[in-house]
Amino acid sequence: MAYVELKGLNKSFAGKPAVRDFRLSMEQGEFVSLLGPSGCGKSTTLRMIAGFEEPDSGEVWLGDQNVLDLPAHRRGMGMVFQSYALFPHLTAWGNVAFGLRIAGRAAGEIRRRVPELLDLVGLGEAAGQYPRQLSGGQQQRVALARALAIEPRVLLLDEPLSALDAVVRVTLREEIRRIQSALGITTLYVTHDQEEALAISDRVVVMRDGWVEQVGTPEAVYAQPATRFVASFIGKMNQLAGVVEGAREGRVRWGEHRLAIPPAATAGLADGQAVLVMVRPEAIAVAPVGAEGPPGENRLPATVELVTFLGPVTRLSLQTGGRQVLADVTTGDRGRFQRGMPVQLAFPAAACRLVADESARGLR
Repeated sequence: MAYVELKGLNKSFAGKPAVRDFRLSMEQGEFVSLLGPSGCGKSTTLRMIAGFEEPDSGEVWLGDQNVLDLPAHRRGMGMVFQSYALFPHLTAWGNVAFGLRIAGRAAGEIRRRVPELLDLVGLGEAAGQYPRQLSGGQQQRVALARALAIEPRVLLLDEPLSALDAVVRVTLREEIRRIQSALGITTLYVTHDQEEALAISDRVVVMRDGWVEQVGTPEAVYAQPATRFVASFIGKMNQLAGVVEGAREGRVRWGEHRLAIPPAATAGLADGQAVLVMVRPEAIAVAPVGAEGPPGENRLPATVELVTFLGPVTRLSLQTGGRQVLADVTTGDRGRFQRGMPVQLAFPAAACRLVADESARGLR
């Protein structure tokens, strides 16, 4: 039996669906992120689980109990909000202690537990400070400690880092993952930041327009996107619109080029069917004409159209047969490529992911 089981959650506002048939099973101690653009239904889903929003239909199981009939404070879940929601008139110590007092914990337990939690989130020396005296990152740490104080069975975090600057976000997301791993607490985390979800999750749930598009490990949703939307939303992806020309052999015509695809990817497809061949820019090797050709079954002549510095990599915008392809090369190789330069590009069949071109929605 799954530790958390979400069955067919649906929610509409003013007749407009916000969450549609949401289903997910989570194991104890698992860290799962809900990832998607604003308005996709991820926060509404979290609020239904927490008990702050009533679903139109569906079930929320925690162990062997459907908790939908329980009020939020009896569900055994801790919530960390995007806005921190700290009491401005209470110190960091007082904010963490508040939940313990509401839960009826003894004074001695509160005096012992609060310093432990503040130390856990790295704020032991800030116990006497008020929220106005703390940075955004410190306030979010207090909010996390407060949620953990009641020893919840499930920790829910609703875009907890979105108001912080980039450097603090990276540091704090690593701290959240460290604390979650140390405590072994089952965690559901809402974010619109792809890098954040990929960096800290055991699994990622990609959402769009209330639907679940794909559920998988970070590696799977990145390398094997199930739909065109997932491919577009997570990282950068070349999407080459072609037609199956040899389903048994794994061949797709893309403009004037014939591309080699793993035969397993074209199995079950009909010749003439429109498809998208999806290839990550880092899977495409590039070499100047006359140099030793790059490896890969798919070899195409191209021209460099644009060279963009992105820090550790440089992105090349290439033209081949009147179509654009993006390729990432190490920044150390940046000087080898100039605008207007003829090059060869290549990528292996194994780097290709195939979806039907009409695919607009995923698992539902």
